[in-house]
Amino acid sequence: MMTKPKSQTSYHNAFTGVQVYPYDWQLKLQKGSYFQIVSEYIPTIYGVILEPLREKGFFLVRAYSERCLGGNKAILCVVEPTRILTQQEFEEARARHWKTVEGEVQ
Repeated sequence: MMTKPKSQTSYHNAFTGVQVYPYDWQLKLQKGSYFQIVSEYIPTIYGVILEPLREKGFFLVRAYSERCLGGNKAILCVVEPTRILTQQEFEEARARHWKTVEGEVQ
């Protein structure tokens, strides 16, 4: 279980349905960051942060998956990404039409 200072904000993770505190690496997300969301219930999501929103911990993003090849704009909560990607990793996923590779580190 994560323990965080009481002053730090917790967020609702829409994918897990749980109220959680962000990890330190999630707090480093910013405009231009690439990310991945892995869930057992949906195809892997790849995205890029377009801009932070007024509400702390939320971003406007463009997100892609093998079911949404052209991407959609969406709102992302800081606790939802499961991994930060490099631009190269993001472009490689685009070249694969957003499909994951078997054995890929998620």
